[in-house]
Amino acid sequence: MPEVSLQLFFSYSHKDEVLRDELANHLSTLTWQGVISNWHDRKILPGEEWDHQINDNLNTADIILLLVSSDFIASSYCWDVEVTTAIERHNTGKARVIPVILRRVDWSNTPFAKLQFLPKNAKPITSWTNRDEAFTNVAQGIRAAAQQIKGEREQKLALSRRETAIAEYHQKVEEFAADGEISFVESEILKDLQERLGLTDEEARTVRDKALELHGKYKENQDKYKQIFTKLVDEQGYPLGEKAKADLKKLQQYLKLKDEDVVLIDNEAEVQKQQAEILQQQQEAQKLQLQKEQAEVEKWRQQEAQRLKLQKQQEEAQRLRQEQRSTGNDLLSEKSVDYTKLRNFLKAEQWEEADKETLAVMLKAASREKDGFLTTESIENFPCADLRTIDQLWIKYSNGHFDFSVQKPIWESVGKDHERFGDRVGWRKEGWWMNKEWIKYQNVTFATKAPKGHLPARATWGGGLSYEKVRWGWEWSEGKGYNISTGGGGITHVSGAPNYKKTKSFPLPFSSFASRLVKCNI
Repeated sequence: MPEVSLQLFFSYSHKDEVLRDELANHLSTLTWQGVISNWHDRKILPGEEWDHQINDNLNTADIILLLVSSDFIASSYCWDVEVTTAIERHNTGKARVIPVILRRVDWSNTPFAKLQFLPKNAKPITSWTNRDEAFTNVAQGIRAAAQQIKGEREQKLALSRRETAIAEYHQKVEEFAADGEISFVESEILKDLQERLGLTDEEARTVRDKALELHGKYKENQDKYKQIFTKLVDEQGYPLGEKAKADLKKLQQYLKLKDEDVVLIDNEAEVQKQQAEILQQQQEAQKLQLQKEQAEVEKWRQQEAQRLKLQKQQEEAQRLRQEQRSTGNDLLSEKSVDYTKLRNFLKAEQWEEADKETLAVMLKAASREKDGFLTTESIENFPCADLRTIDQLWIKYSNGHFDFSVQKPIWESVGKDHERFGDRVGWRKEGWWMNKEWIKYQNVTFATKAPKGHLPARATWGGGLSYEKVRWGWEWSEGKGYNISTGGGGITHVSGAPNYKKTKSFPLPFSSFASRLVKCNI
Protein backbone atom coordinates (compact mmCIF):
# COMPACT_ATOMS: atom_id res chain seq x y z
CA MET A 1 0.00 0.00 0.00
CA PRO A 2 1.61 3.32 -1.10
CA GLU A 3 2.38 5.81 1.65
CA VAL A 4 -0.07 8.71 1.78
CA SER A 5 1.48 12.18 1.89
CA LEU A 6 0.55 14.61 4.65
CA GLN A 7 -1.66 17.55 3.71
CA LEU A 8 -0.04 20.95 4.40
CA PHE A 9 -2.13 24.16 4.55
CA PHE A 10 -0.69 27.69 4.13
CA SER A 11 -2.44 30.33 6.26
CA TYR A 12 -1.04 33.69 5.17
CA SER A 13 -1.74 37.28 4.13
CA HIS A 14 -1.78 37.92 0.39
CA LYS A 15 0.75 40.69 1.00
CA ASP A 16 3.21 37.91 1.89
CA GLU A 17 2.52 35.89 -1.25
CA VAL A 18 6.08 36.28 -2.58
CA LEU A 19 7.54 34.89 0.64
CA ARG A 20 4.98 32.07 0.60
CA ASP A 21 5.98 31.09 -2.94
CA GLU A 22 9.64 31.12 -1.97
CA LEU A 23 8.91 28.86 1.01
CA ALA A 24 6.88 26.52 -1.23
CA ASN A 25 9.88 26.22 -3.54
CA HIS A 26 12.06 25.15 -0.62
CA LEU A 27 9.45 22.51 0.26
CA SER A 28 9.55 21.04 -3.25
CA THR A 29 11.83 18.20 -2.18
CA LEU A 30 9.30 17.10 0.43
CA THR A 31 6.57 17.27 -2.21
CA TRP A 32 8.50 15.20 -4.77
CA GLN A 33 9.35 12.61 -2.13
CA GLY A 34 5.67 12.27 -1.28
CA VAL A 35 6.15 13.49 2.28
CA ILE A 36 3.68 16.38 1.90
CA SER A 37 1.26 17.92 -0.56
CA ASN A 38 0.57 21.60 0.03
CA TRP A 39 -2.48 23.79 -0.52
CA HIS A 40 -3.19 27.53 -0.43
CA ASP A 41 -6.08 29.69 -1.59
CA ARG A 42 -4.44 30.49 -4.95
CA LYS A 43 -5.25 26.91 -5.93
CA ILE A 44 -8.99 27.61 -5.86
CA LEU A 45 -10.36 27.19 -9.39
CA PRO A 46 -12.67 29.69 -11.08
CA GLY A 47 -16.29 29.11 -10.13
CA GLU A 48 -15.50 27.33 -6.85
CA GLU A 49 -16.70 28.74 -3.52
CA TRP A 50 -13.53 30.08 -1.93
CA ASP A 51 -14.81 30.00 1.67
CA HIS A 52 -15.96 26.39 1.27
CA GLN A 53 -12.63 25.37 -0.30
CA ILE A 54 -10.61 27.06 2.44
CA ASN A 55 -12.66 25.46 5.23
CA ASP A 56 -12.48 22.00 3.63
CA ASN A 57 -8.71 22.11 3.23
CA LEU A 58 -8.16 23.75 6.63
CA ASN A 59 -10.24 21.07 8.38
CA THR A 60 -8.49 18.18 6.63
CA ALA A 61 -4.91 19.44 6.81
CA ASP A 62 -2.33 17.46 8.78
CA ILE A 63 0.09 20.39 9.06
CA ILE A 64 -1.03 24.03 9.19
CA LEU A 65 1.62 26.72 8.59
CA LEU A 66 0.83 30.15 10.04
CA LEU A 67 2.97 32.60 8.04
CA VAL A 68 3.21 35.32 10.68
CA SER A 69 3.66 38.99 9.82
CA SER A 70 2.00 42.26 10.72
CA ASP A 71 -0.36 41.87 7.75
CA PHE A 72 -1.23 38.32 8.83
CA ILE A 73 -2.12 39.45 12.36
CA ALA A 74 -4.08 42.41 10.98
CA SER A 75 -6.16 40.17 8.67
CA SER A 76 -9.62 39.54 10.17
CA TYR A 77 -10.11 36.37 8.12
CA CYS A 78 -6.74 34.93 9.05
CA TRP A 79 -7.26 35.80 12.71
CA ASP A 80 -10.96 35.03 13.26
CA VAL A 81 -11.31 31.99 11.00
CA GLU A 82 -8.06 30.32 10.10
CA VAL A 83 -6.11 30.85 13.37
CA THR A 84 -9.12 29.92 15.51
CA THR A 85 -9.76 26.70 13.60
CA ALA A 86 -6.07 25.83 13.42
CA ILE A 87 -5.49 26.18 17.18
CA GLU A 88 -8.65 24.20 17.93
CA ARG A 89 -7.52 21.33 15.69
CA HIS A 90 -4.00 21.50 17.15
CA ASN A 91 -5.33 21.29 20.73
CA THR A 92 -7.44 18.23 19.87
CA GLY A 93 -4.49 16.50 18.17
CA LYS A 94 -6.11 16.52 14.74
CA ALA A 95 -3.40 18.68 13.16
CA ARG A 96 0.05 20.13 13.87
CA VAL A 97 0.22 23.95 13.81
CA ILE A 98 3.64 25.48 13.04
CA PRO A 99 4.03 29.27 13.16
CA VAL A 100 6.62 30.57 10.66
CA ILE A 101 7.84 34.12 11.33
CA LEU A 102 8.15 35.91 7.99
CA ARG A 103 8.59 39.50 9.14
CA ARG A 104 9.23 41.04 12.53
CA VAL A 105 6.05 41.67 14.51
CA ASP A 106 4.92 41.46 18.14
CA TRP A 107 3.31 37.99 18.36
CA SER A 108 3.41 37.69 22.16
CA ASN A 109 0.16 36.62 23.89
CA THR A 110 -1.29 35.36 20.61
CA PRO A 111 -3.11 31.99 20.59
CA PHE A 112 -0.06 30.43 18.93
CA ALA A 113 2.59 32.05 21.13
CA LYS A 114 3.03 28.84 23.15
CA LEU A 115 3.94 26.80 20.05
CA GLN A 116 7.42 26.08 18.67
CA PHE A 117 8.25 28.61 15.96
CA LEU A 118 10.31 28.39 12.79
CA PRO A 119 12.94 29.39 11.79
CA LYS A 120 15.11 28.56 14.81
CA ASN A 121 14.97 30.98 17.72
CA ALA A 122 11.87 32.52 16.08
CA LYS A 123 14.11 34.80 14.04
CA PRO A 124 12.07 36.36 11.20
CA ILE A 125 13.05 35.12 7.73
CA THR A 126 13.53 38.66 6.44
CA SER A 127 16.05 39.29 9.23
CA TRP A 128 18.41 36.56 8.06
CA THR A 129 21.46 37.66 6.11
CA ASN A 130 21.05 34.66 3.81
CA ARG A 131 17.34 34.12 3.22
CA ASP A 132 17.93 30.69 1.66
CA GLU A 133 19.41 29.52 4.96
CA ALA A 134 16.26 30.68 6.74
CA PHE A 135 13.93 28.86 4.34
CA THR A 136 16.12 25.74 4.51
CA ASN A 137 15.87 25.79 8.29
CA VAL A 138 12.06 26.01 8.01
CA ALA A 139 11.95 23.14 5.48
CA GLN A 140 14.08 20.96 7.75
CA GLY A 141 11.78 21.70 10.69
CA ILE A 142 8.71 20.79 8.65
CA ARG A 143 10.36 17.55 7.50
CA ALA A 144 11.09 16.63 11.14
CA ALA A 145 7.49 17.39 12.14
CA ALA A 146 6.13 15.33 9.23
CA GLN A 147 8.30 12.36 10.13
CA GLN A 148 7.19 12.57 13.75
CA ILE A 149 3.50 12.72 12.76
CA LYS A 150 3.85 9.71 10.46
CA GLY A 151 5.71 7.76 13.13
CA GLU A 152 3.01 8.45 15.71
CA ARG A 153 0.25 7.42 13.31
CA GLU A 154 2.02 4.21 12.39
CA GLN A 155 2.37 3.33 16.08
CA LYS A 156 -1.33 3.96 16.72
CA LEU A 157 -2.31 1.90 13.68
CA ALA A 158 -0.10 -1.00 14.75
CA LEU A 159 -1.49 -0.90 18.30
CA SER A 160 -5.07 -0.81 17.01
CA ARG A 161 -4.46 -3.80 14.74
CA ARG A 162 -2.88 -5.73 17.61
CA GLU A 163 -5.82 -5.03 19.92
CA THR A 164 -8.29 -6.08 17.21
CA ALA A 165 -6.39 -9.33 16.64
CA ILE A 166 -6.33 -10.14 20.36
CA ALA A 167 -10.07 -9.40 20.64
CA GLU A 168 -10.85 -11.76 17.74
CA TYR A 169 -8.69 -14.51 19.26
CA HIS A 170 -10.28 -13.98 22.68
CA GLN A 171 -13.77 -14.33 21.23
CA LYS A 172 -12.91 -17.69 19.66
CA VAL A 173 -11.27 -18.94 22.89
CA GLU A 174 -14.39 -17.97 24.88
CA GLU A 175 -16.50 -19.92 22.42
CA PHE A 176 -14.38 -23.08 22.71
CA ALA A 177 -13.93 -22.83 26.50
CA ALA A 178 -17.66 -22.61 27.23
CA ASP A 179 -17.65 -26.25 28.43
CA GLY A 180 -14.62 -25.69 30.67
CA GLU A 181 -11.98 -27.20 28.38
CA ILE A 182 -10.45 -26.85 24.92
CA SER A 183 -10.27 -30.01 22.80
CA PHE A 184 -7.38 -31.09 20.55
CA VAL A 185 -9.21 -30.02 17.37
CA GLU A 186 -10.15 -26.69 18.94
CA SER A 187 -6.49 -26.17 19.91
CA GLU A 188 -5.41 -26.75 16.31
CA ILE A 189 -7.97 -24.22 15.12
CA LEU A 190 -6.67 -21.70 17.65
CA LYS A 191 -3.07 -22.29 16.53
CA ASP A 192 -4.03 -21.54 12.96
CA LEU A 193 -5.95 -18.46 14.04
CA GLN A 194 -2.97 -17.29 16.12
CA GLU A 195 -0.65 -17.57 13.15
CA ARG A 196 -3.06 -15.82 10.84
CA LEU A 197 -3.52 -12.93 13.30
CA GLY A 198 0.22 -12.69 13.97
CA LEU A 199 -0.03 -13.14 17.75
CA THR A 200 2.95 -14.22 19.81
CA ASP A 201 2.86 -17.44 21.83
CA GLU A 202 2.82 -15.42 25.04
CA GLU A 203 -0.19 -13.33 23.91
CA ALA A 204 -2.14 -16.42 22.86
CA ARG A 205 -1.28 -18.29 26.06
CA THR A 206 -2.37 -15.36 28.23
CA VAL A 207 -5.79 -15.20 26.55
CA ARG A 208 -6.36 -18.94 26.79
CA ASP A 209 -5.25 -19.26 30.42
CA LYS A 210 -7.51 -16.40 31.51
CA ALA A 211 -10.56 -17.85 29.74
CA LEU A 212 -10.03 -21.33 31.17
CA GLU A 213 -9.42 -19.93 34.62
CA LEU A 214 -12.75 -18.06 34.59
CA HIS A 215 -14.72 -21.09 33.38
CA GLY A 216 -12.96 -23.37 35.87
CA LYS A 217 -13.79 -20.98 38.70
CA TYR A 218 -17.44 -20.90 37.66
CA LYS A 219 -17.61 -24.72 37.74
CA GLU A 220 -16.10 -24.73 41.24
CA ASN A 221 -18.76 -22.23 42.39
CA GLN A 222 -21.53 -24.44 41.02
CA ASP A 223 -20.20 -27.42 43.00
CA LYS A 224 -19.90 -25.32 46.15
CA TYR A 225 -23.51 -24.09 45.86
CA LYS A 226 -24.77 -27.67 45.33
CA GLN A 227 -22.94 -28.92 48.44
CA ILE A 228 -24.38 -26.17 50.66
CA PHE A 229 -27.90 -26.57 49.21
CA THR A 230 -27.85 -30.34 49.85
CA LYS A 231 -26.59 -29.84 53.40
CA LEU A 232 -29.42 -27.38 54.20
CA VAL A 233 -32.06 -29.82 52.90
CA ASP A 234 -30.52 -32.67 54.95
CA GLU A 235 -30.51 -30.55 58.14
CA GLN A 236 -33.82 -28.65 57.86
CA GLY A 237 -35.94 -30.83 55.64
CA TYR A 238 -38.13 -29.59 52.83
CA PRO A 239 -39.48 -27.04 52.20
CA LEU A 240 -36.69 -24.76 53.33
CA GLY A 241 -37.55 -21.80 55.54
CA GLU A 242 -37.45 -18.20 54.32
CA LYS A 243 -34.17 -17.57 56.08
CA ALA A 244 -32.53 -20.49 54.27
CA LYS A 245 -33.89 -19.32 50.92
CA ALA A 246 -32.60 -15.80 51.49
CA ASP A 247 -29.21 -17.17 52.46
CA LEU A 248 -29.08 -19.29 49.31
CA LYS A 249 -29.97 -16.26 47.22
CA LYS A 250 -27.12 -14.31 48.80
CA LEU A 251 -24.84 -17.26 48.13
CA GLN A 252 -25.92 -17.34 44.49
CA GLN A 253 -25.20 -13.62 44.08
CA TYR A 254 -21.90 -13.93 45.90
CA LEU A 255 -20.82 -16.81 43.66
CA LYS A 256 -22.24 -14.99 40.60
CA LEU A 257 -24.20 -18.00 39.41
CA LYS A 258 -26.83 -17.78 36.72
CA ASP A 259 -30.44 -18.51 37.61
CA GLU A 260 -30.63 -21.40 35.15
CA ASP A 261 -27.65 -23.11 36.77
CA VAL A 262 -29.28 -22.85 40.22
CA VAL A 263 -32.44 -24.39 38.76
CA LEU A 264 -30.40 -27.34 37.45
CA ILE A 265 -28.94 -27.91 40.93
CA ASP A 266 -32.45 -27.87 42.40
CA ASN A 267 -33.57 -30.43 39.81
CA GLU A 268 -30.67 -32.68 40.71
CA ALA A 269 -31.88 -32.60 44.35
CA GLU A 270 -35.37 -33.64 43.06
CA VAL A 271 -37.19 -31.08 45.16
CA GLN A 272 -40.42 -30.78 43.17
CA LYS A 273 -42.11 -28.13 45.22
CA GLN A 274 -38.94 -26.12 45.40
CA GLN A 275 -38.67 -26.38 41.63
CA ALA A 276 -42.23 -25.03 41.23
CA GLU A 277 -41.48 -22.08 43.51
CA ILE A 278 -38.34 -21.31 41.57
CA LEU A 279 -40.32 -21.40 38.33
CA GLN A 280 -42.80 -18.94 39.79
CA GLN A 281 -39.94 -16.70 40.88
CA GLN A 282 -38.54 -16.85 37.37
CA GLN A 283 -41.89 -15.80 35.94
CA GLU A 284 -42.03 -12.86 38.34
CA ALA A 285 -38.50 -11.98 37.38
CA GLN A 286 -39.44 -12.13 33.70
CA LYS A 287 -42.43 -9.89 34.37
CA LEU A 288 -40.25 -7.39 36.20
CA GLN A 289 -37.70 -7.61 33.38
CA LEU A 290 -40.44 -6.99 30.82
CA GLN A 291 -41.64 -3.99 32.79
CA LYS A 292 -38.05 -2.80 33.05
CA GLU A 293 -37.54 -3.26 29.32
CA GLN A 294 -40.76 -1.38 28.58
CA ALA A 295 -39.65 1.40 30.89
CA GLU A 296 -36.27 1.48 29.16
CA VAL A 297 -37.96 1.63 25.75
CA GLU A 298 -40.10 4.52 26.95
CA LYS A 299 -37.04 6.22 28.38
CA TRP A 300 -35.24 5.70 25.07
CA ARG A 301 -38.20 7.20 23.18
CA GLN A 302 -38.11 10.28 25.40
CA GLN A 303 -34.35 10.59 25.02
CA GLU A 304 -34.66 10.16 21.26
CA ALA A 305 -37.32 12.87 21.12
CA GLN A 306 -35.04 15.16 23.13
CA ARG A 307 -32.12 14.28 20.87
CA LEU A 308 -34.11 15.06 17.74
CA LYS A 309 -35.23 18.33 19.26
CA LEU A 310 -31.64 19.25 20.10
CA GLN A 311 -30.51 18.13 16.64
CA LYS A 312 -33.15 20.35 15.05
CA GLN A 313 -31.97 23.29 17.14
CA GLN A 314 -28.35 22.63 16.20
CA GLU A 315 -29.24 22.30 12.51
CA GLU A 316 -31.09 25.60 12.70
CA ALA A 317 -28.07 27.13 14.42
CA GLN A 318 -25.82 25.76 11.66
CA ARG A 319 -28.15 27.16 9.00
CA LEU A 320 -28.13 30.58 10.60
CA ARG A 321 -24.34 30.46 10.95
CA GLN A 322 -23.96 29.59 7.25
CA GLU A 323 -26.39 32.35 6.34
CA GLN A 324 -24.35 34.76 8.42
CA ARG A 325 -21.15 33.73 6.65
CA SER A 326 -22.64 33.85 3.16
CA THR A 327 -24.38 37.23 3.61
CA GLY A 328 -21.66 38.85 5.71
CA ASN A 329 -24.37 40.07 8.09
CA ASP A 330 -23.05 39.85 11.66
CA LEU A 331 -26.24 41.27 13.21
CA LEU A 332 -28.76 38.47 12.53
CA SER A 333 -31.89 38.37 14.72
CA GLU A 334 -34.89 36.10 14.83
CA LYS A 335 -36.90 38.83 16.62
CA SER A 336 -35.92 41.81 14.39
CA VAL A 337 -33.73 43.25 17.13
CA ASP A 338 -31.31 45.98 15.99
CA TYR A 339 -27.81 45.24 17.33
CA THR A 340 -26.13 48.22 15.69
CA LYS A 341 -26.00 50.20 18.94
CA LEU A 342 -24.44 47.26 20.82
CA ARG A 343 -21.86 46.79 18.09
CA ASN A 344 -20.94 50.47 18.16
CA PHE A 345 -20.52 50.46 21.95
CA LEU A 346 -18.32 47.37 21.81
CA LYS A 347 -16.28 48.67 18.89
CA ALA A 348 -15.64 51.89 20.82
CA GLU A 349 -14.78 49.80 23.94
CA GLN A 350 -17.55 51.53 25.87
CA TRP A 351 -17.97 48.45 28.03
CA GLU A 352 -20.50 49.79 30.55
CA GLU A 353 -22.84 51.08 27.84
CA ALA A 354 -22.37 47.80 25.97
CA ASP A 355 -23.22 45.82 29.11
CA LYS A 356 -26.43 47.76 29.67
CA GLU A 357 -27.31 47.58 25.98
CA THR A 358 -26.80 43.80 26.10
CA LEU A 359 -29.52 43.46 28.71
CA ALA A 360 -31.76 45.82 26.74
CA VAL A 361 -31.53 43.85 23.49
CA MET A 362 -31.88 40.53 25.32
CA LEU A 363 -35.06 41.76 27.01
CA LYS A 364 -36.39 42.77 23.60
CA ALA A 365 -35.43 39.44 21.99
CA ALA A 366 -37.07 37.59 24.91
CA SER A 367 -40.17 39.85 24.86
CA ARG A 368 -39.58 40.89 28.48
CA GLU A 369 -39.04 44.62 28.09
CA LYS A 370 -41.99 45.43 30.36
CA ASP A 371 -40.75 43.05 33.07
CA GLY A 372 -37.23 44.47 32.97
CA PHE A 373 -35.49 41.21 33.84
CA LEU A 374 -34.85 37.75 32.41
CA THR A 375 -36.08 34.50 33.91
CA THR A 376 -34.70 30.98 33.68
CA GLU A 377 -37.48 30.07 31.26
CA SER A 378 -36.80 33.08 29.00
CA ILE A 379 -33.09 32.18 28.84
CA GLU A 380 -33.81 28.52 28.10
CA ASN A 381 -35.96 29.62 25.13
CA PHE A 382 -33.79 32.54 24.01
CA PRO A 383 -33.50 32.82 20.17
CA CYS A 384 -30.30 31.12 19.03
CA ALA A 385 -29.60 33.59 16.23
CA ASP A 386 -29.75 36.51 18.65
CA LEU A 387 -27.64 34.75 21.26
CA ARG A 388 -25.02 33.97 18.61
CA THR A 389 -25.01 37.59 17.38
CA ILE A 390 -24.46 38.90 20.92
CA ASP A 391 -21.83 36.22 21.51
CA GLN A 392 -19.86 37.00 18.36
CA LEU A 393 -19.97 40.78 18.91
CA TRP A 394 -18.57 40.48 22.45
CA ILE A 395 -15.98 37.91 21.41
CA LYS A 396 -14.86 39.95 18.42
CA TYR A 397 -14.48 43.33 20.07
CA SER A 398 -13.12 42.10 23.42
CA ASN A 399 -10.65 39.84 21.61
CA GLY A 400 -12.09 36.77 23.34
CA HIS A 401 -11.92 38.34 26.83
CA PHE A 402 -15.64 38.86 27.50
CA ASP A 403 -18.84 36.98 26.61
CA PHE A 404 -21.24 34.24 27.68
CA SER A 405 -19.22 31.63 25.80
CA VAL A 406 -16.12 32.89 27.67
CA GLN A 407 -17.97 32.57 30.99
CA LYS A 408 -19.26 29.06 30.12
CA PRO A 409 -15.93 27.15 30.41
CA ILE A 410 -15.16 29.06 33.63
CA TRP A 411 -18.56 27.99 35.02
CA GLU A 412 -17.85 24.37 34.12
CA SER A 413 -14.28 24.46 35.47
CA VAL A 414 -15.50 25.44 38.98
CA GLY A 415 -17.99 22.59 39.08
CA LYS A 416 -20.96 24.90 38.35
CA ASP A 417 -20.60 26.49 41.79
CA HIS A 418 -22.05 30.03 41.90
CA GLU A 419 -19.72 31.45 44.52
CA ARG A 420 -16.55 30.01 42.98
CA PHE A 421 -17.77 31.26 39.62
CA GLY A 422 -18.26 34.74 41.09
CA ASP A 423 -14.74 34.60 42.53
CA ARG A 424 -13.21 33.65 39.17
CA VAL A 425 -14.91 36.36 37.11
CA GLY A 426 -14.44 39.05 39.75
CA TRP A 427 -18.03 39.44 40.94
CA ARG A 428 -17.14 38.65 44.55
CA LYS A 429 -14.64 40.55 46.69
CA GLU A 430 -13.44 40.32 50.28
CA GLY A 431 -15.67 42.31 52.63
CA TRP A 432 -16.04 42.54 56.39
CA TRP A 433 -14.37 39.90 58.55
CA MET A 434 -12.53 38.47 55.54
CA ASN A 435 -15.81 37.16 54.10
CA LYS A 436 -16.37 37.42 50.36
CA GLU A 437 -19.44 39.32 49.22
CA TRP A 438 -21.09 39.92 45.87
CA ILE A 439 -20.05 43.35 44.57
CA LYS A 440 -22.54 46.05 43.66
CA TYR A 441 -23.12 46.70 39.98
CA GLN A 442 -21.57 50.14 40.36
CA ASN A 443 -18.31 48.38 41.30
CA VAL A 444 -18.15 46.27 38.15
CA THR A 445 -14.91 46.86 36.26
CA PHE A 446 -15.69 48.10 32.77
CA ALA A 447 -12.24 47.62 31.25
CA THR A 448 -10.24 44.82 29.68
CA LYS A 449 -8.05 44.70 32.78
CA ALA A 450 -11.00 42.99 34.49
CA PRO A 451 -10.80 39.20 34.94
CA LYS A 452 -11.69 37.09 31.94
CA GLY A 453 -15.45 36.60 31.74
CA HIS A 454 -16.17 39.66 33.96
CA LEU A 455 -18.59 40.92 31.32
CA PRO A 456 -21.40 40.81 30.34
CA ALA A 457 -22.56 41.22 33.92
CA ARG A 458 -25.98 42.84 33.99
CA ALA A 459 -27.78 40.23 31.90
CA THR A 460 -25.88 37.22 33.27
CA TRP A 461 -25.83 38.35 36.90
CA GLY A 462 -29.42 38.16 38.05
CA GLY A 463 -31.03 38.57 34.64
CA GLY A 464 -31.10 42.35 35.03
CA LEU A 465 -32.33 42.58 38.64
CA SER A 466 -30.97 45.30 40.90
CA TYR A 467 -28.06 44.68 43.28
CA GLU A 468 -30.30 44.26 46.34
CA LYS A 469 -32.48 41.69 44.61
CA VAL A 470 -29.43 39.82 43.38
CA ARG A 471 -27.71 40.01 46.75
CA TRP A 472 -30.60 38.70 48.83
CA GLY A 473 -32.34 36.53 46.30
CA TRP A 474 -36.08 36.36 45.78
CA GLU A 475 -38.77 34.02 44.56
CA TRP A 476 -41.72 34.81 42.30
CA SER A 477 -44.37 33.15 40.13
CA GLU A 478 -44.11 33.90 36.43
CA GLY A 479 -46.60 36.54 35.24
CA LYS A 480 -47.69 37.78 38.71
CA GLY A 481 -46.13 41.22 38.24
CA TYR A 482 -45.01 41.65 41.87
CA ASN A 483 -43.88 45.11 42.99
CA ILE A 484 -40.63 45.07 44.94
CA SER A 485 -39.41 47.71 47.39
CA THR A 486 -35.83 47.75 48.59
CA GLY A 487 -34.26 49.28 51.65
CA GLY A 488 -30.71 49.75 52.85
CA GLY A 489 -30.47 46.10 53.80
CA GLY A 490 -32.12 44.51 50.77
CA ILE A 491 -35.74 43.75 49.83
CA THR A 492 -38.18 45.12 52.40
CA HIS A 493 -41.55 44.50 50.78
CA VAL A 494 -43.09 42.45 47.97
CA SER A 495 -46.72 43.29 47.23
CA GLY A 496 -48.94 40.57 45.73
CA ALA A 497 -46.57 37.79 46.80
CA PRO A 498 -47.94 35.98 49.88
CA ASN A 499 -45.40 33.18 49.47
CA TYR A 500 -42.42 35.54 49.15
CA LYS A 501 -39.43 34.71 51.30
CA LYS A 502 -35.79 35.80 51.37
CA THR A 503 -33.30 33.24 50.20
CA LYS A 504 -29.58 33.23 49.61
CA SER A 505 -29.92 31.47 46.31
CA PHE A 506 -28.73 33.08 43.09
CA PRO A 507 -31.91 34.33 41.32
CA LEU A 508 -30.84 33.36 37.80
CA PRO A 509 -28.32 30.45 37.72
CA PHE A 510 -25.68 30.76 35.03
CA SER A 511 -26.48 27.14 34.21
CA SER A 512 -29.40 28.49 32.17
CA PHE A 513 -27.02 30.46 29.96
CA ALA A 514 -24.57 27.53 29.72
CA SER A 515 -27.36 25.13 28.75
CA ARG A 516 -28.70 27.48 26.11
CA LEU A 517 -25.21 27.97 24.60
CA VAL A 518 -24.92 24.19 24.18
CA LYS A 519 -28.38 23.86 22.63
CA CYS A 520 -27.64 26.73 20.24
CA ASN A 521 -24.34 25.04 19.27
CA ILE A 522 -22.30 28.02 20.45
